[in-house]
Amino acid sequence: MSAFDIVLGKKTVPLESEGLAVRRADYVAVAMDVGTGQGKFVLDLAKDFPDKLVIGVDAVAENMSKSARAAGASVKKGGLPNALFVRAAAERLPGPFEGLVDELTVQYPWGSLMRIVSEPSLDHLRLLRAVCKPGASLSVLLNYSVFEDRPYLERLGMSDIEDPAESETLPEVYAAAGFRMTHRELIHGDPPVRTAWGRHLVRGSARSTLMIDAEAED
Repeated sequence: MSAFDIVLGKKTVPLESEGLAVRRADYVAVAMDVGTGQGKFVLDLAKDFPDKLVIGVDAVAENMSKSARAAGASVKKGGLPNALFVRAAAERLPGPFEGLVDELTVQYPWGSLMRIVSEPSLDHLRLLRAVCKPGASLSVLLNYSVFEDRPYLERLGMSDIEDPAESETLPEVYAAAGFRMTHRELIHGDPPVRTAWGRHLVRGSARSTLMIDAEAED
């Protein structure tokens, strides 16, 4: 197992920089979803934008196996050659993705990835910035109900995190990492994008989503 593995159903193979470059050359832009989970958002985006290479990254290969298998089917059977699933930890980025990405998304992260984008962690945000081209967009969606439940945050070992919806330091740390924050908004109700995890968290409930948009600067 390497630091970056392509997920092919239940199997994985090491991701080679040369092969990635060849694959990238076939598309006009690259979108990456970090912490992609089951990868359904990647499949949706790849289907809607066949001229984009859409990459889903998650630390657990098994999460992506079903979507990777669907993407790898023949085009006649609904396969999506522009969808790529990679097993890798966010903390190991950028690797072969350095300076590759035009659109970066982090949607309803959990665990260490949630801490990276909400605390936020300057060093790890810089790793996310490193995958981006100058001018690339960053979209972060957070399950805000977590931050409204301080006892729950304590159980997660995250009681020291400021409220990311109100924190004055959040835009400053993003800026220090190379991201200019352009928008921060609390959204009540259904999530603004289609992700199975997001729907599970907020649909039909009183939970809210914190949306953060930013742009990668030179």
